[in-house]
Amino acid sequence: MKEKKDFLRKKLIEFQLKIADLSLALKEQEDTFRSREGELFAGLFEVLDAFENVEGTIKAKEDEMDKTARRLAKNVRSIRKKLVRLLKTKDVIKMEFPDARAGMDFCKVVDTRVSDTLEDEAILEIVKNGYVNQDEGTVLRKAEVITVLNENL
Repeated sequence: MKEKKDFLRKKLIEFQLKIADLSLALKEQEDTFRSREGELFAGLFEVLDAFENVEGTIKAKEDEMDKTARRLAKNVRSIRKKLVRLLKTKDVIKMEFPDARAGMDFCKVVDTRVSDTLEDEAILEIVKNGYVNQDEGTVLRKAEVITVLNENL
């Protein structure tokens, strides 16, 4: 009977050690996956930035374009929209600022300007869009913004 108890005790300890090792390995794999996923999203955000820059240039010169150039511009917009839809399927969306205020959790202030009509931290311009994982509620990239900073002397 004592031998059976010792045997079962040893087996229990073995299983507990195995569970601990597997839990650690799983945690490491999850961390690696999150890191790779973050790098992939960062790359996709850079591609989206490039598309937005191209679209801005296209809009500025759209009146001067011929039929072929307009078709090309339409294709560029279509590709950007497909990329946005792909990100949405992974619950990744562009940040919105309905109150036009910069929060440090969501924004990186890249420049400030004085304004007589607006309060401090009001967003004047979004230089680069920020993105969040809507499902997890995590910020994947902070928005780069220009805000108001009034000098109170």
